[in-house]
Amino acid sequence: MLRKILFIIISLNILNHCEYKPVYSDQNKVNNKIIITSFTGDKNINNLIVANIKKKSKERSDEIVNISFSTEYTKNILARNNAGTITDYQVNVITKFVIEKNNNSENFSVNEKFNFQKMTDKYEEKNYEKTIKENLARSISQKLILRLAAD
Repeated sequence: MLRKILFIIISLNILNHCEYKPVYSDQNKVNNKIIITSFTGDKNINNLIVANIKKKSKERSDEIVNISFSTEYTKNILARNNAGTITDYQVNVITKFVIEKNNNSENFSVNEKFNFQKMTDKYEEKNYEKTIKENLARSISQKLILRLAAD
């Protein structure tokens, strides 16, 4: 009986001292004013990345981070059927960031890929590709925000 009570007390004590922290909790700790100095590449993806970054920027911060980036968007044929018609695509977005903070410059690159099947309706396929671009841009901007929060 005494062993069980002692075991419970020790177990609760150990669990109480464990620090559980969600993976993306550092994302809200960005206390920098983020200024986008320039960007090149795919216009839609760039605008989405800029919008996501501006949401996380603190306008009243004394620390200023200048960011310039370029994106490269490619849509490659992944597979064909026996007749030679396209069945699968792979979308690839490579984003190269240059982060300038406190007179230090850092290069940072993010590569995101997504595979999808060709649709029979071209309109639906274009809308689906637009949604994929939005999700990839959100993922890229989250990785940048996490990188800034780690510094």
